[in-house]
Amino acid sequence: MEPGILIIGIGYYVIAFLFAWHEGRKRTIGFIPALIVTWLIPLFGIFIVESFRLKTAGCKWCGNKYNEVEFCGLCGKNGAGELKPGWNK
Repeated sequence: MEPGILIIGIGYYVIAFLFAWHEGRKRTIGFIPALIVTWLIPLFGIFIVESFRLKTAGCKWCGNKYNEVEFCGLCGKNGAGELKPGWNK
């Protein structure tokens, strides 16, 4: 086996591990399943992991579970409870 191919292969598995560690823990899939998916399905596994929702999604002020942005679309508050500039509620 050529050393260049071996280095590329090891590099991919290291990058996939780091990606699963960083993104998998933030998403509903979790670290171990994200690691398995990224190792077993090269390149496309990253897109599969990215398709899972964030664990912290939702507004803690009004209960909007579909909120994934800084300011909630229903109540206009962010995580600290501050109103969105120009919000009239």
